[in-house]
Amino acid sequence: MDDRLRRRIREVARQLVAEEKSTFRGARTLLDLENLTVEMGDELVRQLASMDLGERSQEVAGESMHDCPDCGRRCPVQADLEPLILQGRRGEIEYSEPRCHCPSCRRDFFPDSEGDSASGA
Repeated sequence: MDDRLRRRIREVARQLVAEEKSTFRGARTLLDLENLTVEMGDELVRQLASMDLGERSQEVAGESMHDCPDCGRRCPVQADLEPLILQGRRGEIEYSEPRCHCPSCRRDFFPDSEGDSASGA
């Protein structure tokens, strides 16, 4: 992590402490404070990952066709996004991902950003 990002995180932390003073003061012991900040950190991790995955999904969904990972046929992106819940190291991460259906192989797949499939469904 570079210094610029570290400074931005420090500023966000300052704002949270100032805005949520009563929440922080409710933590009476160091263990309470640590548990509170770990919970907040885990939520931040989940939100950041969810937002970034969502942005990536929107970019992929903007492409109209992707190659089937089995037969290579060009397949259209389905109109609706598939809601997913991933189990990350810090808890569940929710987002929606585009999917394609190959009529030749009769399978669904999740395309990646290069137009090829990343994983089968």
